[in-house]
Amino acid sequence: MKGTCNPEIKRQETEVHKRIAGCMLGVLLPCVAHAQSSVTLYGVADVFYGYFKNSATSVSSLNSGGLGGSRWGIRAKEDLGGGVTAIAVLESGFNINNGTLGQGGREFGRQAYVGIDSQWGTLIGGRLQTAGYVWGTTFDPILMSAGSVLGSMTGEEPRPWIFNPLQDPARQDNALQYSSPTWHGLSATLGYSFGSNQGAATNTKYQIGTLWYTNGGLVASYGLGRSLTVAPGGDANTLEHAFGVKYRFDWLSLYGTYQLRRNNPGFTDKAWQAGFTVPTGAVGMFGFAYGGLSDENQVLSQNWSVRSFAVSYTYYLSKTTSLYGFYKKLWNRGVAKQTIFPPGGLPAPTAYDEHVSAIGIGMQMRF
Repeated sequence: MKGTCNPEIKRQETEVHKRIAGCMLGVLLPCVAHAQSSVTLYGVADVFYGYFKNSATSVSSLNSGGLGGSRWGIRAKEDLGGGVTAIAVLESGFNINNGTLGQGGREFGRQAYVGIDSQWGTLIGGRLQTAGYVWGTTFDPILMSAGSVLGSMTGEEPRPWIFNPLQDPARQDNALQYSSPTWHGLSATLGYSFGSNQGAATNTKYQIGTLWYTNGGLVASYGLGRSLTVAPGGDANTLEHAFGVKYRFDWLSLYGTYQLRRNNPGFTDKAWQAGFTVPTGAVGMFGFAYGGLSDENQVLSQNWSVRSFAVSYTYYLSKTTSLYGFYKKLWNRGVAKQTIFPPGGLPAPTAYDEHVSAIGIGMQMRF
């Protein structure tokens, strides 16, 4: 028999087919709804000419990343449903003046992480720009690598702070970080790093937390950071406190920071900065900062202090392209021999009470 003409059998077959199709749609539709994802490619190309000088030598060169580090990155997110989103970022720094990788040759040295974002907050893990990095970039009125006073006080200093806008340990390997949602202007971030030498005889672990309050033009934050170095010769720990405030008026923004660092061998560091920015209409921004750093070495009873000031100007050619310039001067006092670290490298002073200066002009394009 080639087929059946029984209407009842045909009706039953049709019902079965409808149910199968309905089940398939029931399975596929949630997948379609939940598979809303996006991938964004972005980057910064930044080059500047810099001249750096102390009494003994000078450096004149083309450098990368004056206004912001040259980089390219991929930002991905996927809607998992229920208000939950999977997120990931891979960001690679590079030196635009010679094409080499930044951050010591790392493939994704600026940041690389994956995590979950929801109404309950954000949890990420990987190599992170920590709460200390966010704190530093928020309260820096200059925010130009070689022109930053806060960078000289806390990032270029021989022992970089957890709270600084330039380099490790503001970025940390093998790290987890949770950022809370904002409630009545209050939010918090907690982070933990297992260290870059897990399993080795010597390894440094980091714990960091920040509290934030935002209300209109006011941004205020307190940060607490702790590092613990485990080594065969004995353990060492360091505790940092960081206070920052910023207030934006219509024609002026004011900045202030104070940082305190103590470690168990008996060292105490204090860093502070004050500054402002003034918009010049819609086409530019003028910045000024002055700050200091003192290292009260209780073991050697020697004075170690630095003072620095800087001015900067950024001119916006468009929403994504800018011209910029800066001038910075740094004074060493006591036994301090700090330099201004350009990408090209300026040796540390050989004499006491040395003055170091830097001037630069550059161009940046974001995409």
